[in-house]
Amino acid sequence: VIGFHDKMAEFEKRGAVVLGCSTDSADVHKAWKHTEKKNGGIGTQLCYPMLSDHTQKVSREYDVLLENDGVALRGVFIIGKDGTVRSEMRNDLPLGRNVDEVLRLLDSVIETDEHGVVCPMNWHKGKDTMVPTTEGVADYLLKHTN
Repeated sequence: VIGFHDKMAEFEKRGAVVLGCSTDSADVHKAWKHTEKKNGGIGTQLCYPMLSDHTQKVSREYDVLLENDGVALRGVFIIGKDGTVRSEMRNDLPLGRNVDEVLRLLDSVIETDEHGVVCPMNWHKGKDTMVPTTEGVADYLLKHTN
């Protein structure tokens, strides 16, 4: 949560909207924001909305809800302008997310949308992409593999 807050300028540069969502109530979110870090809170007002999914509908729809526990796995969804889920990650509860990886994936979505290319494994902004044809893939592989 704090990691996304800290990198908000990077998301804004890309034109992305960040939303947080948890199965906790709005009151729990408010208390969490007002509790100092040394006491287990986040100690700040987030610069993005934190939605309360107390009905668990959103968590269920995105297939991150642990039904028996009533909590959601740590999920990240990159949703395109047309409403299509372009990337999704689900982490078990003890596994943290990597905000830099989310930004890398967001860059990939932007690159593919703007240029009609394929972003290969481990791709980063500014690196070579593949043209989505047999020839384009062959050209990329000849240049980038042993």
